[in-house]
Formats: sequence, C-alpha cells, structure tokens
Amino acid sequence: MADVISFENALKGSGEKPRSLLVANGFSIKYFHYGTLLDNSGLQNTDSLRRLFDEIKTKDFERVLRILKDAASVCRAYEWKEQTGLLAADIPKLRDALVTAIRKTHPPHRDAIAAIIPPCVEFLEKFERIFTLNYDLLLNWVTLENGTFSDGFGLGKKSNGFIAPFTTGAKCSVFNLHGGLHLFRGSGDTLEKRIDEGNGVIDAISSTIKKGERLPLYVAEGTSEAKLFRIRNNAYLQHCYEHFEANTNTLFVYGHSADDNDAHILNAIFKSRIERVYFSVYPPSNDTNAIDGQLAKYKARNGSKVEYALFDARTASVWGAA
Repeated sequence: MADVISFENALKGSGEKPRSLLVANGFSIKYFHYGTLLDNSGLQNTDSLRRLFDEIKTKDFERVLRILKDAASVCRAYEWKEQTGLLAADIPKLRDALVTAIRKTHPPHRDAIAAIIPPCVEFLEKFERIFTLNYDLLLNWVTLENGTFSDGFGLGKKSNGFIAPFTTGAKCSVFNLHGGLHLFRGSGDTLEKRIDEGNGVIDAISSTIKKGERLPLYVAEGTSEAKLFRIRNNAYLQHCYEHFEANTNTLFVYGHSADDNDAHILNAIFKSRIERVYFSVYPPSNDTNAIDGQLAKYKARNGSKVEYALFDARTASVWGAA
C-alpha cells in the first residue's frame, strides 16, 4: 500500500518555497454535477442531434454547431428545402440543450454556495498560482471573493455584460487550462469574460448562448490527444498550458484521478523543472495503489527526476470541515 500523508504534513514538506495548485474534477464534484454537459443536456439517444455527437465521436457542442451550420449551407445551395429546415431547426435546439446542461449541473446562483466559499478561499490562499482543468463556474465564483486571485482580465473594460480582453500583460494567477463556461471568444483572437448583470452569471451565460448565439470556450473532448489539439489551436488555452509547463513552484494536485485521458497534463508535470509534486487521493473512493502506479509510470516514461508524494484529500478540508 502506497504511503499517504496528511495535507498539513504535505504543506510542511513543501517548506517555504512557493506553491502552485492544480485542481480537477474532484475539486468541484460535491457542488457541480460532473459527468459531461452532453449527458445532462436532455438530448435523448433516439434524437438525431444526440446521434450526431456519437457519429463524429465528440462531446463538443461547438464542433457539432459548426457541422450543423455547414451542412445547412450545403443543403441550401442544393435547394434541399426539407433537409435545410431540419438542420436549421436543430441549431437553436443545440443551444437550448447546452443551456439546459449548464443549469442542471450547477447550483442556481453563487449565493447558493456562499457559506462554503470562505474555507475554500483559505485553502486556495496557500498557493501562488492556480491551474484548473475544470470548466465549471465554482472556482470563478470562489476567486471573486477577494483580491488575492487574478485571471488576466484586470486591464480589460466592462461592456455589454463582458470584461474584455484577456491580456498576457495583465496580472494572472488563475489559469483555465481547459477553458471555462464563463469565457467566450471575442473579435479576432481575443477572449471575453461573461459577468453577472444582476440575475446571476448562469442567466448571463444562458442569454449569451441563446440570444447572442455564442458558445463558451471549453475543452470537452475525451482523449488527451484531442484535448491537446484543442489547446494548441487557441491562443488563450495555449498561453495557460505554456505557463503550466513552465511552472517551477512545488505543485499540489487536488481532485485528479491520474487517468490517461489527461496524459498531456501528467507528461507536463513530469517533464517540468519542479522538484516535488503532492498528489491528492481520496480513500476509500480512490484506488491509492493505482494512482501511485500511474504516477510512477509517467515519471519513468519521461525519465523524470520529479519526486511525488500522496496526501489525503479529506484532510485539506477544501470546502470546510472534513
């Protein structure tokens, strides 16, 4: 059985060196209903639109939207009126399905988790930088609590419900490696952050998807190769990933299962110049030996000198008392 230490001992072991944090699904799972947005979209397996996701082997709403639009254009050019109508009708249906999924998977409003935000802030403040693989809104809601954390929009201006643009020259301590539901592409290669206009950011995001006919920037693909391809083809995501690769702080990883579908993340860790990584496990839910074996595999695969240790996620009390 692999050794598992407490979070307090992991902090002590890291000494006075700066620390970075990587969070994954386990960070949000108590308050954000993980699975996939597609699984929570309300689309039935018998629905043609749902079968289209399976046909092209994706869970990415934006990719399906592009295909629908292209197919509708082809049908229109060939004057296939019935097919054009069917495809055109599925475009707003797709947007509605994404809104349904976002509402179904999140608390209705940031206020719903207000009581457990302070202990989470206390946990996060132990780290200089935060990297996240999650695209849900929980980390964004938490980091709004005080001025400790910044996301690169500090030089932007508020306009039409957004803060924009993200700039690499602005102070940034939170990096969304797989994007986020609050992030939208602007003109050119710019990035905009959707903000609460009074009814909550979920309402604001829903309005942008349905009325603004824009989809958020997030990585939903299943394989590591597909995720990395998506990252490489977006300036913001690539920027975040490069900062993760360049991280030299002692790294803590919370809520990650070390699965091969995030091989791009595990390879980046064990190719980096950090000296040590502390990786959370959640016994008995996690198979501690399996995670230990995965980390050993990636360390050996990369000929890495990075040392790692396992800590009990429950002792970190991220959302309050264990």
